[in-house]
Amino acid sequence: MLRTARDEIDALLWIIRMAVLGALVGAIWRELSKPPSERKWNGLLLGFVPYDLRVPTLARLRDSYFNTRSSALFTSQPVGVGWSVNIAAVLKRLGVIGTRSRARSD
Repeated sequence: MLRTARDEIDALLWIIRMAVLGALVGAIWRELSKPPSERKWNGLLLGFVPYDLRVPTLARLRDSYFNTRSSALFTSQPVGVGWSVNIAAVLKRLGVIGTRSRARSD
């Protein structure tokens, strides 16, 4: 059977969706297997995949998607499983914004 590029992309996207769903189920299972007093609803799966199942705050959203104080390209998701892209770090590397950021009082 001849497969088109679209079929291959659809298969890859299905695999990615199932991996994310599996990681989400794993994170929920991990937290529910702890005693209620020890549940933080955030941590690492398999020692390196970050998860955070708490309600996101504005500060966590900002720090994940536009953290001018960090040079890390990938940061943990503010809600969910996996990583997000720090747009500020990308813009710094492209030279669009300066490497120094204004001091903020949080």
